[in-house]
Amino acid sequence: MSWKLGRSKKSSVVNLRADLRADESLTPRSTTPTPGGKPSPRSGLLAIRVLWAEGLAVPPGTTVPPAVQAALNSQQAKVASSVSPSSVTQQRLAKTRGNRDSIQRTQCWWLPYLVMEYEVNQVLITPLGGELDKPIFMYQAHFDVSRNSEISMQCYLRADEPKRGGDGADDLGNDIFLGGIKFIPNFDDGGTQDQWYDFVGGAGKIQIGVSYQPTNGLSLGIDDFELITVIGKGSFGKVMQVRKRDTSRIYALKTIRKMHIVNRNEITHTLAERLVLAQVNSPFIVPLKFSFQSEQKLYLVLAFVNGGELFHHLQREQRFNEERARFYSAELLLALEHLHELDVVYRDLKPENILLDFTGHIALCDFGLCKLNMKADDKTNTFCGTPEYLAPEILNGGGYNKTIDWWTLGVLLFEMLAGLPPFYDEVTDRMYEKILNDPLVFGPEIGPDARSILTELLMRDPAQRLGVNGAAEIKKHPFFASTDFKKLLQKKIQPPFKPNVTSPVDVSNFDTVFTVEPPIDSVVENSNLSQTVQEQFSGFSYNGANIAVGSVIS
Repeated sequence: MSWKLGRSKKSSVVNLRADLRADESLTPRSTTPTPGGKPSPRSGLLAIRVLWAEGLAVPPGTTVPPAVQAALNSQQAKVASSVSPSSVTQQRLAKTRGNRDSIQRTQCWWLPYLVMEYEVNQVLITPLGGELDKPIFMYQAHFDVSRNSEISMQCYLRADEPKRGGDGADDLGNDIFLGGIKFIPNFDDGGTQDQWYDFVGGAGKIQIGVSYQPTNGLSLGIDDFELITVIGKGSFGKVMQVRKRDTSRIYALKTIRKMHIVNRNEITHTLAERLVLAQVNSPFIVPLKFSFQSEQKLYLVLAFVNGGELFHHLQREQRFNEERARFYSAELLLALEHLHELDVVYRDLKPENILLDFTGHIALCDFGLCKLNMKADDKTNTFCGTPEYLAPEILNGGGYNKTIDWWTLGVLLFEMLAGLPPFYDEVTDRMYEKILNDPLVFGPEIGPDARSILTELLMRDPAQRLGVNGAAEIKKHPFFASTDFKKLLQKKIQPPFKPNVTSPVDVSNFDTVFTVEPPIDSVVENSNLSQTVQEQFSGFSYNGANIAVGSVIS
């Protein structure tokens, strides 16, 4: 029997949808201002030079970890402290480009390191030398730009010496946060600008150089990427960790076989996923960087998020404490609010579709069941989702609206706190009966405010459900009284848990069933599609310069 009385991970989305209805329209709409800001499409190359920091210090009341203190007294640390910015040549700086070196530059593990992020694409930067309060990085990274977005940089001090030869899951988990910065690069001035930035949430400052070079937005192809590791697989195709050859950025490449989605009448939902991903601009949603196609396949290039599925962590720990459950549900609330403001209903919230990034923030993924163009009073009837999370109005068949996402948020919060969804049963039909009729039963681990918000989110009448008037009324519930949603949206609140991964490119949280497979873009035989069918994929390609570039089928 699997863990949690039989509640087990689905190998793919449990799809209960009937034939697609006429309401599954893909008509693009203009994006409205959102909490994350309206996307401003761009296509270009952003170069970030991280030079050195000054005045860093552990937080008041925190001591320097014993392993770090011992390392600081070593001969190796004394040699590292003699390194100065002038002693590091420009050639050395150039050679540190890309994620490839972020794993290797660990010789000064006892000094503060950085996690730099742009559009959920993260880079680990370890220092070349310096001292505890003055680390020297001299690191340069390049990012593919598809919209105006912030650069985020967070600084940490290791709690212990990284282990060598381990399984990659023993580093960075309890490290000390020293502060961070966020800024929007100047995309209108192509020259390099070196500037000092003061850390927020900690002492010290850091010098950074920024330059941006626009590109013409040429279409990409599979040859523009180096295939590294298989990280997932399903009937649609597979997902691979890849490196973009010109910038060395690491991405997740999702391949989809056209013949499969044609045979399953999935074209509409596949194009919907692409359209939604190109429009979203939320720090808690895995963003689309590029999309392109060949005669046989569709390709989605997404940010690579490697902290593991929320399901994986919940499976390991059985349940989360209230602080951690509140943090994840608050970030998900912001993600769903953003989608709703784009008139998108997500419809498939569950732990398997929620990833943790390198620093512990959530990243919502898998938009294959989302519904577009859902205005405030619109309803749809498509029967789809995951059994444990289905809202009563879906089972009743009377039509549903955006409020089904608040039901699933309630189910998820209940599962995080209790270890099982509220109406779970190994027999699906019996579970549906419970969803429709059974009362909520709370264990002692669920406190008064949590019981209150769960009762209101899991109202069977959607007109009475918390959130029927928008996300704002959920934010005002006493359960979130301690949550500063403005700071949360800016990622200025430290996550209560940091995944144990060695670097932003580590794949130790992915199933070895996949990672041992050779990363190849397999040939699809007997997949000739008519020109009429191929034309349905027109507009799939995306490069950041605009929402729909057009077909690249040769």
